[in-house]
Amino acid sequence: MKKIFIAAAIIFLLSCQSKKQYTSWNYCKGSPENIHYSSLTQIDTNTIKDLQVAWIYHTGDADIIHNSQIQCNPIIIDSILYATSPQMKLFAINAKTGKQKWVFNPFDSIANAERGSFFIMNNCRGVAYWTDHKNDKRIFYTAGSFLYC
Repeated sequence: MKKIFIAAAIIFLLSCQSKKQYTSWNYCKGSPENIHYSSLTQIDTNTIKDLQVAWIYHTGDADIIHNSQIQCNPIIIDSILYATSPQMKLFAINAKTGKQKWVFNPFDSIANAERGSFFIMNNCRGVAYWTDHKNDKRIFYTAGSFLYC
């Protein structure tokens, strides 16, 4: 009888736990668990037909001759989308309007002599976000062998 009571209590406690909500995209692939999932329900199989393009953003630095590409999974923090361009510039745009807020060019901080070897590793797979949940918020990304924050 005691074992049944303990088992029932455990099942009850587990069922009372709140289900984790995935309602933001602060991480590459959606969450620290990389689950590629959002629990938001505005878009589903019934509403997908009603979607329209809200805006388009062009980085303006594609290199057609060398087949540049964007391999970055963007993140969204406080309605700001952060991603990288084909030339590894970090940019921030308003996720609602697509209006550019700023662009960081890593070449601006690299001496001319170092620029030649900079694009040996010319793919950036994404940006990362960290916060202390108070006042400190940081975006991290790499360009070549440099880490920027």
